[in-house]
Amino acid sequence: MRNVEQLNSGDKSKVKLEIKQVVVSYIAIGIILAIVAAAFTIFIQKNDTLPIEKGAAITLLLLFVVSVYAAFLYLAVRDYLKDLKSDTKKIHSGQITDKHTNTNWGWHGNPAADSNSQPKLVEYFLIIDSQRIHVEEEEYNKFEIGDRVSLHFTSQSSMVLGVTKEIRAGNKAQA
Repeated sequence: MRNVEQLNSGDKSKVKLEIKQVVVSYIAIGIILAIVAAAFTIFIQKNDTLPIEKGAAITLLLLFVVSVYAAFLYLAVRDYLKDLKSDTKKIHSGQITDKHTNTNWGWHGNPAADSNSQPKLVEYFLIIDSQRIHVEEEEYNKFEIGDRVSLHFTSQSSMVLGVTKEIRAGNKAQA
């Protein structure tokens, strides 16, 4: 069963935080693009056989690079912006059919190091009906297999906003 509700301020904050994280992560791509543009600019300045003036070539190059980067960045955040504009979230009601974790061990320079010093990342997943949802450890520990829950997610980007236990007669909901 699916319902549609309005985004609350906490949900909007999560979407805005995701937009900020996407923008920050794409700064590295911008830096690489700037380095490539600088290399082409140096090439244009050193080359004497261009069919157009060097200043015009550099201007066109920079205009192209900035336009491509802006378009790329817009495409990266487009669905999140649509989520904020639509101001709605979808709620899927379902049952937790499975829970599992995935442990990723980081690389360590010392192969003889014990497991306590190895960096590790544990990911927690809830399987709600047939959907595999990545959650934080505290949410993972809050629920048991068989619990009826509501899965809140954005309408355009399908970003998970949260999982809540459904209210039943005699039970209290957990946020």
